[in-house]
Amino acid sequence: MIFNRLFCNRGILFQNFRQHGWLGILYLITLLFSLPLYIATAHRDIPQQITSLFQANGETHILFAITFPVAMGIFLFRYMQSGAPSDLFHGLPLKRKHLLTVNLLSGFGMILIPIWLTTAITGWVWAAQDRMAFIFDGSEIWMWGLSMSIYSLFMFMLTVAVGMCIGQSVLQGLTVYAILLLPVVFWFIFTLHLQHYLLGYPYGDMNSYAEKISLVLRMGSINLIPVIRLELIIYSALAILFIPLAYVLYAKRKVESATQAITFTLVKPIFRFGLMFTLVLIGGAYFTVIAPPGSAGWTIFGYVLGGIVGYIVAEMIIRKTWLIWNVRLLPKLALYGLLSALILYVPVADWNGYAARVPEVNDVKSIKLGGDRYTYVNGVNQRMDDHPFYSDSPEFLGAVLALHQKIIDSDLPLLDPVNPDDDYDEYVYISYKLNNGKVMKRKYQIPETEFRQELMALKQLEDYKKVAYDTYKLDEDILSIGIRSTISSYRKIYIGSPDQVREFKELLKQDILDQTYEEQRSPWQSFANAEINQESHSKDPYQPRDMWSYEIKPSYDRVIGWLKENKLYDQLLVTADEIASAQFVKQEIDSPGNPQWVYAQPEYIDGSLGSSKQVATKNKKIISDLLERQRSGERTEKATVYQIKLNAIRGENIYMMLKEEDLTEEMKAILSEK
Repeated sequence: MIFNRLFCNRGILFQNFRQHGWLGILYLITLLFSLPLYIATAHRDIPQQITSLFQANGETHILFAITFPVAMGIFLFRYMQSGAPSDLFHGLPLKRKHLLTVNLLSGFGMILIPIWLTTAITGWVWAAQDRMAFIFDGSEIWMWGLSMSIYSLFMFMLTVAVGMCIGQSVLQGLTVYAILLLPVVFWFIFTLHLQHYLLGYPYGDMNSYAEKISLVLRMGSINLIPVIRLELIIYSALAILFIPLAYVLYAKRKVESATQAITFTLVKPIFRFGLMFTLVLIGGAYFTVIAPPGSAGWTIFGYVLGGIVGYIVAEMIIRKTWLIWNVRLLPKLALYGLLSALILYVPVADWNGYAARVPEVNDVKSIKLGGDRYTYVNGVNQRMDDHPFYSDSPEFLGAVLALHQKIIDSDLPLLDPVNPDDDYDEYVYISYKLNNGKVMKRKYQIPETEFRQELMALKQLEDYKKVAYDTYKLDEDILSIGIRSTISSYRKIYIGSPDQVREFKELLKQDILDQTYEEQRSPWQSFANAEINQESHSKDPYQPRDMWSYEIKPSYDRVIGWLKENKLYDQLLVTADEIASAQFVKQEIDSPGNPQWVYAQPEYIDGSLGSSKQVATKNKKIISDLLERQRSGERTEKATVYQIKLNAIRGENIYMMLKEEDLTEEMKAILSEK
């Protein structure tokens, strides 16, 4: 009876539902429209196999889970943020723990009842419908209900805990979402700082995980990246942790702190530094991006400006006035600035040994080149097992370590080169699996010309080519192979005979593994692309096969010889007799400090055909030479290129690009005449 009368006071409980129950009803309606009604009315010619109900309109579910519970937490505890209501409620013959308990129970009810009613109705729809647009197991329904409950309760308890430290409802809501976004801001912007000042930092490596640390960003990935058990455990633990924290904070909160920005003196320096350091990072990142390469002074200016603005804004919020000047302002600003500088400096300092560390060969178990790989299975983006991509070959280990040591010893400006010229075209991403069980990762962007000897020694090894060109897939069973010309998409062949498939894939693998370093770096476009088709492990009828694409380069003599032998080569070949004329348009690239990608651009040449820059020819020798040499796109600051259009007698026209040094004597002759 004491528990019912005090901890679960019916009067306050009924008052909460009468006054704020509309939030729970609205939550229920939105959930019903976004899940059971959606899956019951959606139409697909072929049903989609899904492994999570978040793959069916999941971003909407998460949107509701991060908004309604926050609104409930603000409205239920609104009395704490206003002077008169605060005096009224705290004047009732109830202890604070009793008042908090009944309000928490009200919030739990308004959150969980809509979620589990929606779960039950979804289960009924799933059982009653014979044919739906989505195919899923009954366990996915309960998993959705559990996930939504955990997400919603986490948001509610975070709002309550924040509300104990904040004296204004609007600021309370803003602070909740700021806390959710703060880890992501620190993640991305501090990563930019490390990339700019710490040689070898593997920037971008953890970006795929960033969405999992913020429910706000989870909206964009929930239908691609599945909900994992660890994620739910973490959010559950945090939601549970916030419950006793709310009781402790509420017991210590002063009644007169209502309407104040920050209710606890201890929280004020945390708020000041958090806001100030966030703006320090944002200011530094902004000026790092817009400043010319090598202009370190602008980055430092951004840090200082962001710190000053951040501290002033924090003081204005805390004091609720812009009149913040006093004698202690500058000493506090200097103290916070010094702390910010230490946090920025220590991770990138030379004495910590990060940038100069190259592991000993005896400490390395195996090495992988390249970052993580992902694949889609049943519409879900999953990280691939990287075990096949590691190599323990002594020759491979020695080549990678030699390249790594050369990079460390180099005096080149390798820190955040931002593509200062076209030579910085090699990305080296090394993952060391050490004997102590740890994984050491480093990432560099280097000029090929300065490291050619080391790169050649590495890239001519079979262990490198197996991973770089995915030859391990050619060792697996293949259903069929489709080959399409890179010049004309209408030129294609299909290989379905098991014997021919086996012969072709073996020859393709040999040609790939026999590539020289120069052939790997060849600027010429491939002759054709081969697409291998394998049985898919997916249950999705839209994904009946796994497909992998391989280039067929002009240097692949075995494959091209096999195509000719089997009378397939001519079916991919476009001859000069099929082309009526060729048209050239000169394009000058001149953008120092701002390299750009140059490639075949149909819109550029079609928009220039009526100008005086156009040169046309029907010379079959020139057309034949063009059909045999097309340059791939490249990144450059300064170049003279020719956009070329081959006008077909029948079918599609062909667009290509050549640099000035690629032109034959005949081409130069007709261009000079013009």
